[in-house]
Amino acid sequence: MDGLPSHGSGFHSRFGGLWIDRPDWEQELLRRAATGAITPDDATRLRNFVRDGYIVLPQAASITAVDAFQHEIEAAFRNGRPDLLYQSHIDRTTRPLQTAVDRLGTRVVDSFVALPQALDLFTSPALMRFLTLVFGADPHLFQSLSFDQGSQQGLHQDTAYVVVDHPLELAACWIALEDVIPGSGELIYLPGSHRFADYDFGRGKKHWSGEPNDQAVHTAWSAWLHEEGARRGLAQKSFLAKKGDILIWHADLAHGGAQVTNTALTRQSLVGHFCPAGRRPNYFDKRPHRPTMRRYGQLSYSSEHYDLTKMPELPGPAAPVAPAAAPRKPWYQRMLARG
Repeated sequence: MDGLPSHGSGFHSRFGGLWIDRPDWEQELLRRAATGAITPDDATRLRNFVRDGYIVLPQAASITAVDAFQHEIEAAFRNGRPDLLYQSHIDRTTRPLQTAVDRLGTRVVDSFVALPQALDLFTSPALMRFLTLVFGADPHLFQSLSFDQGSQQGLHQDTAYVVVDHPLELAACWIALEDVIPGSGELIYLPGSHRFADYDFGRGKKHWSGEPNDQAVHTAWSAWLHEEGARRGLAQKSFLAKKGDILIWHADLAHGGAQVTNTALTRQSLVGHFCPAGRRPNYFDKRPHRPTMRRYGQLSYSSEHYDLTKMPELPGPAAPVAPAAAPRKPWYQRMLARG
């Protein structure tokens, strides 16, 4: 790791961060472990996350939940489902899934609004546990994408596009809906790149404006990610996931999609972006209905694309079945036991 320069905020970035981004994160981890709030397994995952900028939770998503989500998505593309919104990889126009559509080359946005099956995946216990630990608060899900094929997107950091009021109080997950085969456009990432210095997008911002006249800034930033990775000797890795694996990454981890070299292959996945409850995605300020939030157990969620005030409430997650209480002994046996 190339050091953790501390700014006046006490974080390695002038934009702040989570407690794991502070120079004293190890002492804080030990303090929490001493109280029992962090288990030895938690501590190992947190240390790996601080070092690499990501962790993998093998088989953390229930295969039953994966299959249930896949069934709903497949049926929607086969028959049409107007309450689901999707985009083409080509033009990114958001439109309702009115009729049958070829699933290849598309992505479903914020499927968790219409499908409790998506919420079941996003509330996988190991995922919720880790996000709660790094956030120090309940997670808020504010964006998701489900892919059928690899995105082939170049290396990027989410903070350039996925904007919240505290830029580095953000994490994302990638849930494998099938085994990933090389050549399918597998997820790629640069371990350790979450500690790169802040890139200056101008006007004191950590995110790209998206304006055409700022394209040169975006191009320079993309080149800088590769150059900085090479300067630090970081080796690019690929995520050859098994169905049900979940990868969680830091807001500033440089990642992307490899080139698809075999167009016959799919790479079905579900991606979610989270911030701590109480933080504000920037789309909250765009339209009056955007800050509307719903809950699904421990998770709160909102959407840029759907008006939640017009969407039916989804049923909450099934409550865990409590173990049956042992039958109580008759009163005379209790008296004999007391002597």
